[in-house]
Amino acid sequence: MTQLTSLLLIKAVLPSGLALWLAIVVLNNVVAFRNGVFSIGLLMRMQFFDQEPAIRTPLLSRRVNDALWHRAVFSFVLLSEVATMLLLAGAAFVFFGTLLGHSDGAAAVIWANLAFAALIALGLIMLLGGAWFAYYIRQDTLQITHFILIGLGVAGTLLVNMPAQ
Repeated sequence: MTQLTSLLLIKAVLPSGLALWLAIVVLNNVVAFRNGVFSIGLLMRMQFFDQEPAIRTPLLSRRVNDALWHRAVFSFVLLSEVATMLLLAGAAFVFFGTLLGHSDGAAAVIWANLAFAALIALGLIMLLGGAWFAYYIRQDTLQITHFILIGLGVAGTLLVNMPAQ
């Protein structure tokens, strides 16, 4: 195996694994759609602020109690996950095609850049939505998870754009 081949293999495995991970996330979110809407509702209703010791803040004026909004937001996130999953799978497919000599390496990088841009956007959507509802006060690990997702997207982008020496 050459250095170029081994680097192409890594570039194919990362989007493949992330696509499969997102496929499981999407499946779980479809199967347990009501649970996802409920979880988004907890965030948007800012219910964690009511836990003892209760936190009283002017930010509570941002509460959204309407279940239709919870359903719409969760549906938007789910559709974003599906789009990101498909782009990651497409990037992986083109990278594996490059390994087999059937597709162009430049096309694979373009697909991967689109896929990782979508992954970064997905993380930012959740980070910004959570920040609006001040989730960092009682759900700080969720915010850390979203930052890690963004970091993974940036790291993946750097990896797929790394030239083989």
